[in-house]
Amino acid sequence: MKIQRPGTPAPRTPTARTDSPVTPLKNTVRSPATAASSAPARSADAFESSTRATAKAVAPGRSNAARNLPAEIPTGTKDYYRKRYDDFVRRNPGMTPPSYYLEYGQKYCDRFSSLGPKDLTPEGLAWRDRTLKALQDAIETKRMEDPAGFAQLERDPEAFKKFAYDSHPDAYVQSGLYKLPAQDLMKIGTTPELKDLFTKDGLRQIAVALGKMDAGDMASVAKESAKEMWKDLKHSFSRLF
Repeated sequence: MKIQRPGTPAPRTPTARTDSPVTPLKNTVRSPATAASSAPARSADAFESSTRATAKAVAPGRSNAARNLPAEIPTGTKDYYRKRYDDFVRRNPGMTPPSYYLEYGQKYCDRFSSLGPKDLTPEGLAWRDRTLKALQDAIETKRMEDPAGFAQLERDPEAFKKFAYDSHPDAYVQSGLYKLPAQDLMKIGTTPELKDLFTKDGLRQIAVALGKMDAGDMASVAKESAKEMWKDLKHSFSRLF
């Protein structure tokens, strides 16, 4: 038996603990990297889903409208008019394409392209190439300025033919028609078929083209004609001697 000294505190008697140990709380706060990577991903998914839904609702109408507009076709090619014809058929099933495309444009593109050095002078051949492109450029310019209006014009074959014929005189003259010798003018003038020339539109284009000729043009034709005659004479003499 231990004797407690006066003034000494009595020792505490251990008591049994009845509460269970406290379980430490787990860290439930995500790291900044995880939060930054997960939140935007959900946002992007929602945006993409919304965009796809909107596209499905809007795209069909817009794509149909785009498909109905005439396509751009490169100029200066031998099959330009055939491609314009095919483009019209693609956009307008069951409708009649402008007859100008194949019955005039493609026909005379083929016919003039078949002319060679025996038919035209080098100047005449160069004029032909410039003119073929200028005629096609006139159509493409019309399409580019107002695609919807051009598509409507195509659906009126007579109106389209008038527009195309009216573009001919400027293409002929600005490409240098009246700087060619008479030999070339004769060949150029007799290449088209009479049935295509002696129509209202055909006669009008001839009249407009002739109206663009002035005194200087006539002098130029005479000069070039004389040069070609001299070349022919020299060639004939060289064959004799």
